[in-house]
Amino acid sequence: MTERKKVSFGGSSTSGDSDENSSVFSNEGAIDVSTRDRKKSRAIRRLSMGSVRSKEGETEAVTRVESVKKDNKLHQLILAGNEEEAKKIIAKGNDTNGQDSSGKTPLHTAILAKQFSIVEMLLEQNADVTLKDDAGDSVLHTAIRVGSERLVQVLIERGRCNVATPGRNSATPLHLAAEMDNVAICKILVENHASLSPLDAEQMSPVARAVERGAQKSTQYLLQKAEEETGSVESFKYNVDVDGSSLLHLAVNSGILGVVEICVQYGVRIRLPRREDKITAFHMACEQGSLPIVKYLVSEDPALCRITLLDCKGRTPLHAAAGKNHSQIVEFLLENEAAVDPKDDERRSPLFRAANYGAHNVVKLLMDRGADVTVRDTMLKSVLHAAVGDVKSMEALLQSPTAAALITEKDEDGFSPVHYAAKSGDLKNIRLFANKNRTSPSVLSNSLDTPIHVASRYGWKDVVVALMDNQNVKIINLRNSQGKTALHFACSEGHDHTVETLLRLGATIEKDQLERTPLHLAATKGSLLCCQVLVQKSEESINDVDKNKNTAMHLAAINNHPAVMEFFLSHEKASILKNGYNQSVVDIAVSLELKEVAAVIAKHDRWREALSKSTTGLVPIMDTLIRKMPEVAVFFLDRCVEEKGESESENYMVKYDLNLVQGQFPGEPFKSDKKSLQLIKIMAEYRRERCLTHPISFMLLNMKWKKFGWWTFGLNLASYFLFLIPLTALTVYDRANEDILCKKDNSTDSGYDETCTTSDAVTQVLSTFAFIACVVLIGKHIFSLVRKRVAYLKNFLNYVEWLCYVASIVYIFPTCDCKYGYKLEVGAVAIFFAWMNLILYFRRLSSYGQYVIMLTTMFVTLVKVLLLWMLFMMAFGTTFFLIVDKEHFNTFGYALMSMYVMTLGELNYHDEFLPWDELAFPTLTNVLFVILVLGMPIIMMNMLVGLAVGDIDKIQQNALMDRYVLQVQLLLDIENSMPMFILKHVQVPSYSEYPNHSKTLKQKLVDALISFGKPESTEVEEEEKLSPGMVAIIGRLDEQEQRADKLYDLLKEQSEMLKELNNRGREEAVRAEKQAEDKKEDNSGKLGLFRF
Repeated sequence: MTERKKVSFGGSSTSGDSDENSSVFSNEGAIDVSTRDRKKSRAIRRLSMGSVRSKEGETEAVTRVESVKKDNKLHQLILAGNEEEAKKIIAKGNDTNGQDSSGKTPLHTAILAKQFSIVEMLLEQNADVTLKDDAGDSVLHTAIRVGSERLVQVLIERGRCNVATPGRNSATPLHLAAEMDNVAICKILVENHASLSPLDAEQMSPVARAVERGAQKSTQYLLQKAEEETGSVESFKYNVDVDGSSLLHLAVNSGILGVVEICVQYGVRIRLPRREDKITAFHMACEQGSLPIVKYLVSEDPALCRITLLDCKGRTPLHAAAGKNHSQIVEFLLENEAAVDPKDDERRSPLFRAANYGAHNVVKLLMDRGADVTVRDTMLKSVLHAAVGDVKSMEALLQSPTAAALITEKDEDGFSPVHYAAKSGDLKNIRLFANKNRTSPSVLSNSLDTPIHVASRYGWKDVVVALMDNQNVKIINLRNSQGKTALHFACSEGHDHTVETLLRLGATIEKDQLERTPLHLAATKGSLLCCQVLVQKSEESINDVDKNKNTAMHLAAINNHPAVMEFFLSHEKASILKNGYNQSVVDIAVSLELKEVAAVIAKHDRWREALSKSTTGLVPIMDTLIRKMPEVAVFFLDRCVEEKGESESENYMVKYDLNLVQGQFPGEPFKSDKKSLQLIKIMAEYRRERCLTHPISFMLLNMKWKKFGWWTFGLNLASYFLFLIPLTALTVYDRANEDILCKKDNSTDSGYDETCTTSDAVTQVLSTFAFIACVVLIGKHIFSLVRKRVAYLKNFLNYVEWLCYVASIVYIFPTCDCKYGYKLEVGAVAIFFAWMNLILYFRRLSSYGQYVIMLTTMFVTLVKVLLLWMLFMMAFGTTFFLIVDKEHFNTFGYALMSMYVMTLGELNYHDEFLPWDELAFPTLTNVLFVILVLGMPIIMMNMLVGLAVGDIDKIQQNALMDRYVLQVQLLLDIENSMPMFILKHVQVPSYSEYPNHSKTLKQKLVDALISFGKPESTEVEEEEKLSPGMVAIIGRLDEQEQRADKLYDLLKEQSEMLKELNNRGREEAVRAEKQAEDKKEDNSGKLGLFRF
């Protein structure tokens, strides 16, 4: 039942105002929707006007704040009633217009305090009566709010206040006096020529304001005065607000019968509709439930009840009263011959409207008066559809045999009242329907859904039980147009308690038109409890396939439900099958990049079986995991490590199955090929540190390094030494014996005898060895170029080696004893890059490789800064070349080189810049020199040092991984170039080690010298650096985490218990929600049962 609301109307007043004459009316009656909207719009306009007013007054506010402190005392004295002190301050000539923090002047304050003598004194001091406070009130508005006729009279006569001045919301003083029902002040204002017709911000006159607030005396006076002045009040009666209301609309809305009588006496038409919504004053009175007003209006117009008054939606006053459960009004209207079954634009009668809004008293009354219960609206809904959710209204309706026949009637969407009751969980109405019509639980919608389908869809297990009470068990397994049973719907939404109830009541596991069982839908939803209940009921259904050959396990994987996936994998009867797209669960998880599902598979004991069922292939699967889900790849690698025995036992063994990391299925016979390191290559390309440093990956690399990697690397290094040593010896020997090997001849351009002699045995032997070694190395690079092609060309270091070898051949050939001229330059280039290349060779060594990489990384950083350095050198070099006339700055090249040396700290100020009298521009030169000292040797060098030191830890960490990647690439190159018959003998399918066995001296030496050298990951380093105190803290945190897990499990159990209790509470909650939302009168759309 909708209760009538109590609405209070009264004049607003400023905080602290006292009102001796104003009245506040508390009236009973409901406000219609349009009135609420109008008041909302008014409030918004007030806010917007207030914000504009505040923006315009920002400057004024700043000025006022400065005077608040000095004027605050005067305001306080006035409020305290200390007239003598206040008059002294005023008499001293202080500012009588100073405003306080709320914008009030002393005159405002005196009026509020009703200090008449101070008001008169301020007026004598010419206080400004036009100033307004922050709310927009002038002193005259304030006096009216106080309700003092004397003050109003004084302000008008002595203060010469403008009676038409607008205040807050553009209201004039007469607006304010009228709505406060202060007739005496209204008379004073009117006698002083206040207009009766000005409109405020809401387009309302003082008369309309008085009527709206139920101010009976003011209304009578103003209308009488208007009639005296103009001879007619016609202009005041209609369109009195923004909604196009009449005075009678406002009077009825006020709930004051006396005001209504005045409006009718002045001829306001009762039947006139409001412009906006076509509602008459009689509609409003019926909707509010004000019986005295309704009776009065009918007494003035006896035909009101008999005629058809319609609003914009075609509703009569009877509709309005019925919807609000005003039974007395309905009874009065019917007694006065109102039609009992008028239809609105939606073809809804008052009975339909009453049922729709739960007005059970009116429903009973209309039923007693013979209202038609068979009425249908435009959507073919009956009164029973409307009454769903209100058991009292439904009981009243079902008293009629005709209404009972409507239980199974369907609306435009094909659903009966039973369906709607089942949807909302309306258990009481469901029982009513079942008692009145035993076929109601089996009524079918247009899509062949029964109410049991609906209740199962929304999880109302008690409703399901009620519907199945005394019914044939077959109806629980009825299928809809899609072949779905109620069990399908319960599983599709994850209602595990409803699933248990259905199974207990006899539901069987069937397939729909897509050949999906309820288990398929439960897996799709991710409801673990539903899956467990269904499998417990029928284990055979766990391997059922749908139209696409998907099992429930496939659907759990596709929809990313790891918990359900783990449940299926753990069940002994669950098979890992392939669907219609030839995909297993592993293929699905990897192709869709479902990390959680893939992780569940990797951690499960059936991981080998899952991988073996993959149609994508093991290498593509692991390839994708390494690239996109490296953490899952680590889980798979973890499964390849098997520990046996106690960890502290001497016989403790760790077995490494190296098949998976070499692209072969674990446990199967190993097949040798040249792609055994393909996955390792992917790890290196994408720098997957955790994968590369995993024990499985490291053990494979370490074993291959020991078998063929180290001696291949050693052979390459030895061959390079066979080139480097002769070349170095040749250059040193030729340079040291230049005077012996080269004969001077001044007649030639070079100054040496240009005849090529080959008599020196040392030179010839060294040249021959160096040349042969160089040719061999060049051949090796040509072979590598043919094999690698584009990858070879992308490696910058290959160009460095080619430069070294080409320069060496130019230097050696022809093998003359004397090397002079350009040969010396070429030899210098060759020997420089030869030794630099040797340094790069050491990058692959586990001991020294990281330091070489760190050096090259810092060199790259230097090159990046070099451009900025060169700009500084150009700026200072060019400048000093122009203004300094010294030996080292005579040429532009000398100037640049001098700048380069000076930037490194060799400033040499004494020799280059002293004495000052020899400088052409001493002041400018010294200023630039100071800038040079600050900018280059100090700032630039410190910046380079800071970059190197600040990034050293990061560089070292990256260098470790870079060295590791280089070793991996070397192994890949070696394995790819090895013949297959050799490769078969160096493959390693598995390896077992005993960590607790003590190593022999030989094993220690081998590990130290030729070990692959596993880099420690960042995580391990951080753990090693933890202090004992931090370790203790971490231990305590672990303990707290375990306690939290136990607490979580306990709360989870309690949550399950509360869930059962909450299901009962949800019935009432949903019913209330239905009344608030589902039963809106403007429901113009067609809503299907499963589209709510």
